[in-house]
Amino acid sequence: MFRVTSPTKMDDRQLNRLIKRVVLLLTIGTIAFVGFYALDRWRPATAAIVDQRLSALEQQVRDKPDDIVARGTLADTYVAKERYEDAIVQYNMILETGKETELATYGRAGAYMGLGQLDNAATDYQVVVDIAKGGEMANVDPMLQAAYYSLGSIAMQQSKPAEAIPFLEKALAIKRSDADSLYLIGTAYTQTGKTDDAIAALRRATDFVPIGWSEPYTAMADAFTRAGKIAMAEWAGAMADLAAGKPELAEPRLLAIANGEAAVDAAIGLGLLYETKGDTAAAADWYGKALAKSPDNAAARLGMSRVGPGASALPALPTPGAPAESGS
Repeated sequence: MFRVTSPTKMDDRQLNRLIKRVVLLLTIGTIAFVGFYALDRWRPATAAIVDQRLSALEQQVRDKPDDIVARGTLADTYVAKERYEDAIVQYNMILETGKETELATYGRAGAYMGLGQLDNAATDYQVVVDIAKGGEMANVDPMLQAAYYSLGSIAMQQSKPAEAIPFLEKALAIKRSDADSLYLIGTAYTQTGKTDDAIAALRRATDFVPIGWSEPYTAMADAFTRAGKIAMAEWAGAMADLAAGKPELAEPRLLAIANGEAAVDAAIGLGLLYETKGDTAAAADWYGKALAKSPDNAAARLGMSRVGPGASALPALPTPGAPAESGS
């Protein structure tokens, strides 16, 4: 359903992610799970759609109190509207029927997260894990993956990074490309002194979301600093500026470290910076410099493929500073 990294304060990017995830349960109805709703990939929607559905769903539940599909969808819509207490009432009523325990418990956990009741949320997510981990499809179960992630997120919010790591490792075992999990486990590794592991995880997060999401770069700068790698910390800080939509701050920082320990990464960063500005010639020049030093560098090769001959048909990169979906 959704992930809330801060249960009391959500910025626009986090709210957009929340709405995208909750709308899943507005669209699937009776697709897979008999009598309730299925878990699939999250699909975009607007708050207006949620508003339009709410009154109709409330009436549907009044007309047919035993309709679990409608009640479950109403509960999820309450979550989308941040009416968490109302959502919990609906989830509790579903749970009283003894049907769809996993899905209703998962939904209630999200509502508890919205209220900042982390212990209650963790209890519910653990119930989901206990139900799902023995399933035939556990190794690819997105709900199980999300429950593990959420348990890791709760542990991090409670300043328990060592406890968060095993949950996040299990989340990544199901979905290795989940940039949110990579970012969070990288932060946990840093806080537990495992800076090499932190840097590796955070680099993977930025490989999946190279621009539009500054937090992994900021966390990487912290990890590099703790590891005593000052030039690389400066590179990560510059990339955080670029990802935050501040190329005017990133450019001089990257140019200043374009030689030395951070040369390859700085060159790729400058290639990305000029690519987002639409200066493909300058971008190709910097990607070329990176390839001259590291011919097999995947990021440089990919960048060159976007700005080299025949690349005009490729989709444009996101605008710096625009919200970026992080692989969830």
